[in-house]
Amino acid sequence: MRFFGRTLLATVVAMTAFSASAKPDEAAITKKLSGIGLVPVSISESPLPGINEVVTERGIVYVSDDGGYFLAGHLYQNDGAQPMNLTEQKMAKLNKEKLQGMEDEMIVYPAKDEKYVVTVFTDTSCGYCRKLHNEMAAYNDAGITIRYLAFPRGGERSRNFGEMSAIWGAKDPVKAMNEAKSGSFDPNGIEQRSELVNKHYQLGVAMGVSGTPAMILEDGTMLPGYQPAPMLRKMLDSRG
Repeated sequence: MRFFGRTLLATVVAMTAFSASAKPDEAAITKKLSGIGLVPVSISESPLPGINEVVTERGIVYVSDDGGYFLAGHLYQNDGAQPMNLTEQKMAKLNKEKLQGMEDEMIVYPAKDEKYVVTVFTDTSCGYCRKLHNEMAAYNDAGITIRYLAFPRGGERSRNFGEMSAIWGAKDPVKAMNEAKSGSFDPNGIEQRSELVNKHYQLGVAMGVSGTPAMILEDGTMLPGYQPAPMLRKMLDSRG
């Protein structure tokens, strides 16, 4: 498997050579990244000399000590056997932390014999989201509880942003979601929780969600796209 293209690898080498003897200028890094819409949350050393791991509100980037160069991608540790995705591991940890305390904001479909809990960023206009929802009984029968967060893919500009805001504002959000997924939901007269839906959307962006459905496992690992219930259960079992 090819993890780095020639251009990316050359950039890594150049960045390392350029800044290996310097110390990270956190002020410069913050200023330069903020100028392109990447606001640093934390700056720390990466395993690569002279390159820093910067957690931003839109994911992880790797930045030179002076902030003049950055990489957006996954960093792998190669021990000669199975490469380890260090970026994915870090993002999973961050994702798990971000979801803590959000249970009351989720629309939950519990399994009677719960073995696993999967959080799904969903969009009512998404075909594969509807497919997943139509198979909810299969997920629940497989011991998988599904918890929904809102992710109208165009953010506040989405045509269904109001609909999703009304679903989360409904007296019975589960019933409202069921109706929306079947195309029979009427949002008229329902108080819209637009701030909450926008909060979920921004959270998804920060976690790296780029499409729906996006599944977040209990350890924070993200699985992009639709996964049939039997396949998802088999994968979850294999993770131990």
